[in-house]
Amino acid sequence: VDETVKIFQEEHPNVTVTTTLQATENVFSDFPTASAAGNPPDLQYMWNGVYCMDWAWQGHVEPLNAYFTDEELDMMYSLPLTSFEGKAYRVGWYSFAFGWAYNKSMLEECGVASEPKTWDQWLDACEKIKAKGYTPISLGAKDKLVGDWLQAVFGYQQLDTYGDVLRLSTGELRWDDPKYYEHWVKIKELWDKGYINSDVNSLDLYQGQEMLFKGESAFTIAVGSIIPAIEEAIGVGNVGYMTTPAFGIGKLAGTPTMDVQGIGIASGSANKELAAEFLRLMHRKDRLDAIYALGGFPANRSFDSSQIEGDVYKVMWDMIQNGIVYMSDVVPYAVTDGAANSGCQQLFAGQSTPEDLGKEAQRLLEEWKSQNPDMLENYVNWMK
Repeated sequence: VDETVKIFQEEHPNVTVTTTLQATENVFSDFPTASAAGNPPDLQYMWNGVYCMDWAWQGHVEPLNAYFTDEELDMMYSLPLTSFEGKAYRVGWYSFAFGWAYNKSMLEECGVASEPKTWDQWLDACEKIKAKGYTPISLGAKDKLVGDWLQAVFGYQQLDTYGDVLRLSTGELRWDDPKYYEHWVKIKELWDKGYINSDVNSLDLYQGQEMLFKGESAFTIAVGSIIPAIEEAIGVGNVGYMTTPAFGIGKLAGTPTMDVQGIGIASGSANKELAAEFLRLMHRKDRLDAIYALGGFPANRSFDSSQIEGDVYKVMWDMIQNGIVYMSDVVPYAVTDGAANSGCQQLFAGQSTPEDLGKEAQRLLEEWKSQNPDMLENYVNWMK
């Protein structure tokens, strides 16, 4: 980012660009608050799907069609999940896989011959790892983010198409149907067998991941962008990456999960043309290559994937190309936050059962629908 800012300022000598690094929890609130107050940033980092569209429906995000051609928008990964009624509200920045990083040498030491592909294989691997005194799976739920991630990498197993996620999000399918809270049953099984670190509710997401860095755990949930740091900690070539082993009866069981993060222009910006020029710069070849040099994958269809080196990076790229978009991108956030995020904490604390979480998710969905009829109408039209 700093390099891109420097280049932009060199090409626009009368322009000064300032950047702000936001904590994850602040992304939700800072932009709409600033927009409502009339002083938003010109450009805002935006997650995919409903996270972007909620802001767009509130009038905080500028449609990009006046600044880019349809061909440019497609090249820049302006996806259907950030478009509405023919208007595109965001372009991509980087893409990544969602899955599990693991320590290859630890698996070998514990007698695990290969990466687990099925649920039973994963349970068998975890039992062997636990018997050697290691933590099989390290997670951190204190900041609640891992509940969202677990919903995404487990939730597809009982689904046949991405349309099932949309139907769960509008009430056509029900969260309190055992079929659709089975992912919480499986998470609880890992917990009950002692395969997840006992202090999970005392650690933040990244603290849970650090156990893998330190050689204390075999698996941790991770996005692909953290792999370079793990390699630095435990050795290049010693890091594996996999999707959640298959357990479900849905056609999507075993399908990888991926997502694309992006950036949009604030509707309240006084510098929309300049903001669009900055986005265009971010998608120049040298900027795309800079993202890859840092261990990431740029969200632009012109990216030359032949330059990808290293088995783990090839695995992640394949997951990005063949995966299903992150489930929570289309689930109303009230459901994700209340049932998946807070719910996982309660599951690990023994305060809720998987059935309880299914009922809570359905209750929260019905509450959201009744309290937000205008948003629900937008939601239904968006999903058509």
